[in-house]
Parts: sequence; structure tokens; C-alpha cells
Amino acid sequence: MRHFHCIFLFSILLSASISAQYRVSGTFTEESQPARVDRVLIFEDLSATDAFIEYTGSGVARWCDLNGNTIQQGQGAETLYPAHNTGYKLYEGSSLVASFFVLDYETIKPVLSGELPTADMFCDESVINADILVPAMSYTDTLGAAHTINRTARICYTTLSWNGTAWQDSAVCETVNLRQGTTRQQLTVPAPFTNTSFTLLFDSQYFGSAISLPDSVETAQYDAVAVTSHPSSITTSRDYNGKGAENEPQRPIDETTLSGSAPLEINFLSNGNKPVAKYYHWRILKGSTVIADRFDEEQRYTFTENGNYQVLVWVYNDSCITDSTVFDISVSESLLKVPNVFTPNGDGMNDEFRVVYRSLAEFHCWVYNRWGKLVYQWTDPAKGWDGTINGVPAAEGAYFYVIRARGTDADPKNKYHKVTKKRPADIGVYQLSGSINLIRGKK
Repeated sequence: MRHFHCIFLFSILLSASISAQYRVSGTFTEESQPARVDRVLIFEDLSATDAFIEYTGSGVARWCDLNGNTIQQGQGAETLYPAHNTGYKLYEGSSLVASFFVLDYETIKPVLSGELPTADMFCDESVINADILVPAMSYTDTLGAAHTINRTARICYTTLSWNGTAWQDSAVCETVNLRQGTTRQQLTVPAPFTNTSFTLLFDSQYFGSAISLPDSVETAQYDAVAVTSHPSSITTSRDYNGKGAENEPQRPIDETTLSGSAPLEINFLSNGNKPVAKYYHWRILKGSTVIADRFDEEQRYTFTENGNYQVLVWVYNDSCITDSTVFDISVSESLLKVPNVFTPNGDGMNDEFRVVYRSLAEFHCWVYNRWGKLVYQWTDPAKGWDGTINGVPAAEGAYFYVIRARGTDADPKNKYHKVTKKRPADIGVYQLSGSINLIRGKK
């Protein structure tokens, strides 16, 4: 392990010693990871008097081309004024100090014609057409192999982004590759969702470097055609002033609910990128059966039958359409259970005669005293009897109830009937009777 540290330290010192033997002067940038050459230097303008590479060591400098042919050497040959698109090796005596490849950015910078770029707007992408000459940029390594340097452009424009509740303008920039050795560029970026112009910045790989890059150019403003949406839903909750959770299992309790007891009322919002998005198509299916086709921006629908549903929405205009977005809805089977006792003593617990239910389409309950007189009735299963008769507390004891109810899963052809072993209850049809005990007890 100590031996490894010694080798590592020697390597650092050797690297520092070599780089200390020369300096690069002038305005330049360079490739970050050149292959088989120490440095690829891109000078802003090789004609500038301060553009040179200088040997600073104490030995005798010798400059060669990449083939090993001597260019200059000896005293007074320490400073090299390089030529464009040429490789060099610097020796101190017979020891190689470093290898270089030099480019002159002034001769290879992108050159825009007098025409401004144009844009073609499509559903999935936008194509920016620019008449601009992009000369090839490459270097040669010490083994004679050529390497193309990737050239990029940055295209900035405005689109829309969804913040969870609304659309907002969003500035985006995309980096694209430039085609080298041609005067025609077709640069593709994701389609914007709002009207915008495009700003092009060339050789963006050198942003932040010392060299001066070409000025940016901007297209005219174009009308967007791409559509998108972020559909959402708002379910009508049933909280009954904080009561009823124990009496209606699976009732919708918040706006995000997509399943539960019927009736399940949901408002569906398309949230398309207006005004680019113009038209809307909603389709509601139960299984494979289409039960509704609607074409408004928003749709309110009440699911009254149990089962599984899908709600699909397409947003579109005269040119483009979104893929369908699907909501999965599940409506519970019906349920009806009746207690046998309640305690209306004002302690907040079991103070009313309430049924336990879900997904009921019809409900009616009658309550009679022991002499068969009707004392109370109601038709909303979410409500109940508070144990009073005309505002006066009813006497403790047994009362008799009769309930008729139909669930959302009932067949409309099935009628109420007396349930027997020979004629059991039909699915979703409830005809119940029994006694309910009113016990006040102590509060």
C-alpha cells in the first residue's frame, strides 16, 4: 500500500513538472477529453499576436509535427506560433513534453446567411430550418487517426408546464447536434404547447469559455399545434357534517375518490392547453359497453349502478390529438344492515336509529309503536330517527320497522316480495322488517 502511494505521488509530481514546462497564451478553449493527444487547443483567432505556445523549461526546445518532423529547435525556438488544423509535439531534448492539436475558431465558426431561421410546427416536434454554414471541426491524434469534434446548438423557446392546478409559461432550452460540412441545418426539438419563437445559440458546447461565439438568432413567432392535457377529477363528497362514516361504508369522502358507494358523482376536467386545444371527446364505458359519448370541455357524471367503469378523454384540434387518458371507476355493490337497538341519550354515540348501507338507489323506512301506529318515516338512508315523536322523546321499549330499498345493482324487473326459502331475496332488492329497541340509559 505504501508503494502504491509513492507511485501515485510520483505521477502527480511528474504531471505538474511537464505542464510547468510550457504555457499557452491567447484567447482559447479546448476539448475536455481528447483522444491520444494531450491537448486540443481552439484559439479564437490565430492571427492575434498573443496566440502562441511557449516552452518554459530549462532545456533545449524542439518542436515537431505529429509525424516527428522537426519544425523548429534550439535557442530562440521556444515560442511556437501555431497554424490552423495542425498537430505538434514539444520535446525537451529527446524527451516528449506534450502533444497538441491546434484549431482556429475564426476559420470554422458557424456563418449564418442573411435569412432568419424558420420553423415547421408538428404534433410531436418542431423543426427549425436554418441556412448556416457549419464547417467541419476535427483533430488528428499522435497515431494519425482523425476525430470529429461534436458541435451543438442550444435552442430556447417557451412552452407550457402543468403545476398541478394550472398551466404556466415555461422557458426551456434543448441541445441539438449540428450537421458539419453543410449549409443547411434542420434542428428538431419537442413541440411547444403554446405560441412561441425559437432562439438559436451556436457551438453551445463552448458556453462559458473565453472565445467569442456567434451571436444568437431568433425566428419569427409561430402558432403551436401540439396538444396535451392533464385530466383531473373532482368527486362530490358526502360527509353529512361529519356524521355517517359508520353508516355508509365506502362513501366518497374527498375529491380524489374514484371508487365507493353510489351515487358517485364526479366532475371530470380535461385541462387541455387552451387555446391550442379546441375539442374534447369523453367516452364512458362499463366493461366493453359504451354508455356515454360527450364532447364538452368538462363532464359531470353520476355513477348510479354498481360495477367497474372506464372514462376516456381525447383532447384535439384540427391538426393534432392526444392519446386517450383513462380513469378507472369502481362502484360498490349494494348493502343494507339494520341494528336492533339505539340509545338516544345525547351522549353522541348511537343516538339515532340509522341503517348501515351502500349504493342504494331507493330507500323508505317506517317505524311503528307497539300498537301499530306510525311514529316516524324517512327516505334518505343517510338520515335516521332521533327517538322523538313530534319533538317529544319517545318512550323506551321496542318499536317495529319496515324497510323497502333497492340497490344500484338491482334488476329493474325485480319487484318487492316476501322473502321465503322458496323465494329468496333478489340481488339488490331489500324488504326487511323487525324490531328496534329504544334504550335511553344514562348519558
